[in-house]
Amino acid sequence: MTRPGIREFALLFLLALMWGSSFTFIKIGVHAYSPLVVAAGRLAVAALVLWAFAFIRKSDLPKGRRAWWSTFFVALLGNSVPFFLISYGETEIDAGLAAILMSVVPLTTVALAHFVTNDEKLSMGKALGVVLGTIGVIVLVGPETLTGLGGQLVFQLAVLIAAVCYAISSLVARNLRDQPRVGSAAVILTFAALMLAPFALFVDRPWNMGWDVEGALSILYLGIFPTGIAMFLILYLIARAGASFVVFNNYLVPAVGVMIGFLVLHEVPKPTSVIALGVILAGIAVSQLRFGRKPVRAGDVAEMECDPVTPIMTAPGTKK
Repeated sequence: MTRPGIREFALLFLLALMWGSSFTFIKIGVHAYSPLVVAAGRLAVAALVLWAFAFIRKSDLPKGRRAWWSTFFVALLGNSVPFFLISYGETEIDAGLAAILMSVVPLTTVALAHFVTNDEKLSMGKALGVVLGTIGVIVLVGPETLTGLGGQLVFQLAVLIAAVCYAISSLVARNLRDQPRVGSAAVILTFAALMLAPFALFVDRPWNMGWDVEGALSILYLGIFPTGIAMFLILYLIARAGASFVVFNNYLVPAVGVMIGFLVLHEVPKPTSVIALGVILAGIAVSQLRFGRKPVRAGDVAEMECDPVTPIMTAPGTKK
């Protein structure tokens, strides 16, 4: 794992761009199909795209029981469960409040990483980054949105649980840092699609829904970009820069949504939106600063090479 450079920041912004654009296409998709069908459909498309990519590149599959268990848990906690919980939560709460609740992802990840990893300890920069990022999201969606906290508790808890799932998933994905990324992403998305497919097929019965071209195209877009390519980028960035860096993407997503609204829908952003974007970008930059960092000793390097999350995800008697 290295300190993020220009490439990592550019890929982080690309990831935010894809995720930020997903909300528009989700809206189009759910006008034609149920949220569960859209979620299962995008995962199925993403899995097919990654398997095709893996075949072309002749990518290997994950090796070892630990790696396969990790792909299963990333599929469960990083895709299937949060996809369902967020869709459920947003049936009753607005997108602004959901964005604030999802800003718990960086906070939770940074806190958990401090206790379960050796090379992603909490620093002054990360703490300031989380504070600035959260403030930026609140300014972006409007402080008045906070008045909605506490109401419709079940739906808000659904989004919060989804946020915690994303945080845990990003740490579990550390176990895949030395695994083939394309093959790992393909396996993860296949697991996730298989988890949701039975519910989508037997509960919502998509064959009873009319064919809709725009809805189908939106699922295709969601599968290729915000799901398939995004999964590959997540694994790449976690391996290169760490989970604590990747999760700051959650602060960028709502800001990117405002930018897309300006570029595509010609919606002129409010001055507060521009200020919020500046605060968020400052938070991400500050999170990578290292105040008073001690020099790394030779003995520490060997300790940092081991993955402390592994014992959590490895069943008794299993081997790498």
